[in-house]
Amino acid sequence: MVASREWEELRKELEVLAAVTHAFNAYVLDAWDNVWCAARWFTSIYPEDLIALLHTSIARKGIPLQRGGKLDVSLSSPKGHAYLRTYGSCYVLLLRFGGPFDEIGARAAVDAALARLELLTVNLPPPGGPGSSGNEAVGSA
Repeated sequence: MVASREWEELRKELEVLAAVTHAFNAYVLDAWDNVWCAARWFTSIYPEDLIALLHTSIARKGIPLQRGGKLDVSLSSPKGHAYLRTYGSCYVLLLRFGGPFDEIGARAAVDAALARLELLTVNLPPPGGPGSSGNEAVGSA
């Protein structure tokens, strides 16, 4: 399936952000545990630890995202490191790192990219509509 322009633009923006921060991947999730897009290696089956990282981050903050909770947090796990940041009221940018990373540099890069990511995310076709399947985020790559 050929990716819609909106999905492909978001994927490319995530790919650039992953490269700039030296993350091995960048994902967009939402407050309901859906993975919307990824910079690389996106399939309908994604690593379970993405959702576990999201839940761990939310538990530390104590306020569910659906009730106004915000994330700007770094985590470590046996499988690597992550930086999570909320935007657009219900979306979460998740950067995955294989080891320790420059948290200050990652935050600065995310700060610079966040407005564009939000614009691209809210411009995606609505869920269930034409051009909205997760497979579209992959494109033909």
